[in-house]
Amino acid sequence: MFKFIHAADVHLDSPLRGLSRYESAPAESIRNACRRAFENLVALAIEEKVSFVLLAGDLYDGDWKDYSTGIFLSRQMGRLGHHGISVFAVAGNHDAANRMTKALDNPANMTMLSSRKVETIRLAELGVAIHGRSFGTQHVNENLASGFAAAERGIFNIGLLHTSLDGREGHAVYAPCTADDLRAKGYQYWALGHIHKQEFVSEDPWIVFPGCIQGRHIREAGAKGCLLVTVEDGAVSAVEKCLLDVLRWVECRVDLTDTTEMQEVFELVRKSIENQSQSADGRPMAMRIRFEGTSSTADELSAFPERFEQQIKSIGAEIAGDDLWIERVENAAVGKLDLESAYSEDSAFAKLLKDILSTPHNPDEISGLRDVIADLRQKIPSEAFGAESVLNLDESQTIKRLVDEAKHMLVGRLLTGGGVK
Repeated sequence: MFKFIHAADVHLDSPLRGLSRYESAPAESIRNACRRAFENLVALAIEEKVSFVLLAGDLYDGDWKDYSTGIFLSRQMGRLGHHGISVFAVAGNHDAANRMTKALDNPANMTMLSSRKVETIRLAELGVAIHGRSFGTQHVNENLASGFAAAERGIFNIGLLHTSLDGREGHAVYAPCTADDLRAKGYQYWALGHIHKQEFVSEDPWIVFPGCIQGRHIREAGAKGCLLVTVEDGAVSAVEKCLLDVLRWVECRVDLTDTTEMQEVFELVRKSIENQSQSADGRPMAMRIRFEGTSSTADELSAFPERFEQQIKSIGAEIAGDDLWIERVENAAVGKLDLESAYSEDSAFAKLLKDILSTPHNPDEISGLRDVIADLRQKIPSEAFGAESVLNLDESQTIKRLVDEAKHMLVGRLLTGGGVK
């Protein structure tokens, strides 16, 4: 019997873009989260006395700013080495973009498998063969799985591969292949990487994405960690999910349906934050609160979003203190409006309301909007529009969202400022 850890997508020292825009953001805590999660991985490996650790790509996050990332990794590998634990890894698309690593030797107990061809590492004392191939360049479009050899008889075969498989939402296509391509090799376990959400594709054989070890933004919400695998008599006997994250990203949805008073809204927020706190496994949280449903309170929320966001942050601070950072408050609730009576009025108010509500949902149909966006890019620092930013204007969905939010805010202010109720 032996154990091993399967982890992927560590993204050591990943930059947290755009955090400077948030006055209350725990930037230092988030910036160090990937390192602390990796330290948790090392501690788990030592505690469980695993025979080896598998890292299925994207250990790094592109090129380093300095050598401190490499020194940190060497220190952690040294901790494992002192306990006789080896590490076998393949490079993913982010690792392949790293120039500094090419100039440094790996720690003595860490093997990075070849990018030129599929390489096999045999651990005779365990009866194990680890087959894997690294990315040689950042963009790998070929089916690397096709080059893996058939399983070796009489031993436990592991495939180590960074791949998008047959595609997953939110992830670029790299080294595409199918689950059947992997099954055909006859391996007992496929240790995959690249997809940041944990997924058990198959259990016969085991084909698994462990997910990233630490969420870095709201699109990586939920518990994150690795897998602890136990092998007995040449077969997997247990696969245990192990939490490693030190900061939990949470999307909190609050249904405002049928609320009529703001006090009801705040009470729902309070209960939602308390529930999320209880299910965060003792981790501090970075939370996005999203209002949904149909309610007459939606108009007031839309009218003065900044004011209500501060009130909601105050509730969060009261409940969780420094263990909660509210990253954003998003209002997708729909107001209960009697627009028929508004349209029937022959007034400037009614005309303005009609003009706002008739704003095209498709940004390309809004005259002059592209010029406004171009002007914004000139006036606001470029980091505000980064890929992880809520103002990523390169995504059409972002522009649609901003148009809808502006429309809701204007309608809300009209209706709460003495117009139609």
